[in-house]
Amino acid sequence: MPTELKAGSTHARLLLERLQIRGITDVLQIASELKLKVKEEELEGCEGLLVRPVGIARGIIAVKKSIRSEGRKRFTIAHEIGHFVLPGHDAEGSICGQEDIEGWSDRSNSKEREADDFAAELLIPAAVVTARLAETAPSLAVVEAVATDCAASLSASAWKYCDLTSEQCAIVWSEQGKVSWSRASPEFPFFIKNEKSIERDSFAYNCFKGEKVPSVPEAVPADAWIDSYNLREGSTIHEQSRSLPAYNSVLTLLWIKGNIQKRSDYQDEDDPSLDPMEFTAHRKKWPK
Repeated sequence: MPTELKAGSTHARLLLERLQIRGITDVLQIASELKLKVKEEELEGCEGLLVRPVGIARGIIAVKKSIRSEGRKRFTIAHEIGHFVLPGHDAEGSICGQEDIEGWSDRSNSKEREADDFAAELLIPAAVVTARLAETAPSLAVVEAVATDCAASLSASAWKYCDLTSEQCAIVWSEQGKVSWSRASPEFPFFIKNEKSIERDSFAYNCFKGEKVPSVPEAVPADAWIDSYNLREGSTIHEQSRSLPAYNSVLTLLWIKGNIQKRSDYQDEDDPSLDPMEFTAHRKKWPK
C-alpha cells in the first residue's frame, strides 16, 4: 500500500483513540471537537471545502447542499477533516471537486487520496467490517451491510472491505464501459488494469446495457477481467455487478474461489532451484 495511504489511515485511528470514540463515528462531533464548523452551502465547482485562518486551530467545512447521498456527505466532511489534521496538507484550506472525494483512482492527487483513506478509516471501523466478514461469503450484500452499519458510501465500504477480507476478492468501479479504479484484497493474485474495456462475457457489460444480472456472485470466464500469462486456460471467477444509475457507473465484486493460476507463490516454495540446503548461515552459497 502506498505510503500516503498508510499515513491517512494511521492518523484517523490515532484521532479516534485520542477522542475516545468507539462504534459508529459521528463526524459532526469530531468536527466540533476540532473546532471546525460544518455548513451546507450551494457550492459551485466543488463538493467540499475547508477554510481556516493561518496559525489558528479552527476553521469551517462547507459541503455541497445538493449531494443526495447522506453517506457521501458524511464522507466529504470526513475528507475535509483529513485535510485539517494530516501533516503536509495546505495550511490555509482546500477546495475539493467531485473527482477529489472518493477518487480512488491512481490518477487522483496524492493528498486527496490520503484524505480519502483517512475518511474511510474514520467512518468505517475495522471491527464493524470484520464482524460482517465472519458472517457470510463475499458479496455486494456484505458491502451494503457495512455501508448501512456505518452510514457510509458504497464505494468507501467496498474499498474498506477489500482492505480487510482474507478472501481473494477485488472491487471494480467502472464508468462509460471502462474500469475507472479497482481495489484488490491482499490475497487477490492478479492486477486489474485501469481503462480496461468491460468485456462482453462479464455481468458488468450487461449492467451497462441495462440488462438483468444475477443478485449473487456467479461464475464468468476469468479472462473477462484478468489479462495475465499466469491465468489458467478456461478458468472462472465469480462476479457480482450492480448498476449505479445515479453515478452512471457499475460496481463489481470479483471473487476467486480456488487457485486459477498456472503457477502460484506456494508452488515457488517447492522449486528445487531454491533448495534451502544450498544456503549457508552467512549466505555464501546461492542456488545453482
